[in-house]
Amino acid sequence: SALKGTPIIMKDIAQEGIALGLKEAKKLLSKRVDKGKMDAGKMADVLNSITPTLNYGDFKNVDLVVEAVVENPKVKDAVLRETEDNVREDAILTSNTSTISIDLLAKNLKRPENFCGMHFFNPVHMMPLVEVIRGEKTSDKAIATTVAYAKAMGKTPIVVNDCPGFLVNRVLFPYFGGFVNLVRDGADFQHVDKVMEKFGWPMGPAYLLDVV
Repeated sequence: SALKGTPIIMKDIAQEGIALGLKEAKKLLSKRVDKGKMDAGKMADVLNSITPTLNYGDFKNVDLVVEAVVENPKVKDAVLRETEDNVREDAILTSNTSTISIDLLAKNLKRPENFCGMHFFNPVHMMPLVEVIRGEKTSDKAIATTVAYAKAMGKTPIVVNDCPGFLVNRVLFPYFGGFVNLVRDGADFQHVDKVMEKFGWPMGPAYLLDVV
């Protein structure tokens, strides 16, 4: 987001999380500098557009929030409700969830019309696809705003309805099932990963299972 010109606030509940996030940003940007895709000055500008914080002090000015905590409905519910209380009434809330129902997460929100899913794929800096998930009460404005934000990041958004697995995981889980069957029949998981990477996948099924 910051790389594409949209300043962001990066919030965590612990300084360690903030440090880890900034370290990862620096690592990814340093690779771009090493490859000649940007200079050190541009890297500094991008990093300066990321505001780390442990509180909601600046959240009254944000247009859209992407919640990206652990994939646990209770944790996400608590974070989303807390965030909703600290943003403008017209701000859009999104959840980066791969499996949890958007309607379930919207159940305890005061403004469910301003909420939808925004599912990124690993590795996020490489994968262009983003699922924008419409819940039963999600407004057209929330979808349009989220789609526009994804495009501003250089992503390719697809809008899907709230259903088990959304779109990609409905395809991915049978793929994982096929991989498990190969391993059961004696295939070497590292070899399978190498074959899929050679085929063009960013990572093989074994590594992807570790990541997700």
